[in-house]
Amino acid sequence: MNRSGIFFLIGAIIIFVATTWLNSQWITFKYFQLTKKEKQIDYYLSNFTLLNVQESGKMQYFVTGKHLIHQQATGATEIFNPIIEARNTDNTITSLVAKKAVQVKKNGEIQLKGAVIVTKEPDEKNSNGFNIHTSDLIYNPIERKLRSNARLTFKSDHGSFQGTGFSSKLDEQEFRINANVQAKYQPQK
Repeated sequence: MNRSGIFFLIGAIIIFVATTWLNSQWITFKYFQLTKKEKQIDYYLSNFTLLNVQESGKMQYFVTGKHLIHQQATGATEIFNPIIEARNTDNTITSLVAKKAVQVKKNGEIQLKGAVIVTKEPDEKNSNGFNIHTSDLIYNPIERKLRSNARLTFKSDHGSFQGTGFSSKLDEQEFRINANVQAKYQPQK
């Protein structure tokens, strides 16, 4: 073999070794690997509707939204532009609308954020529907409870309330405002 062939062979071996080493460094580069703590998307839904039913087959609540992201490792779910509708014991519907909703674990509390509106439709016997406007809210779909520490406005046929923070049990028609309450009462005609 002549000298140029030997130099070419040695050069090719050096390039091969350098390329292999760089490739292994690139693959193990920490910024390109997911750690166990990082979020991994299990599934993603767009323009979706999900129905949650009880063991008896009765609707518990259903959710529609623009986008849903489910995290594989944590089980957390993030929903954009959610609309949650839950059937009440009096067979009416309570709907919750927000910019974003986060449920940290399956069947856990749902945190709604950004221009939250809660609407309970009136029942057939008497008009006891209401609207709540607030900036954030936590909804427990299993216990059917609402709570918030944010400023709110509550409106019904009987008047309106404003205050800071509240808790409510939907099935018991219980509503408590925590602080800074201002009320306007509309007497029945």
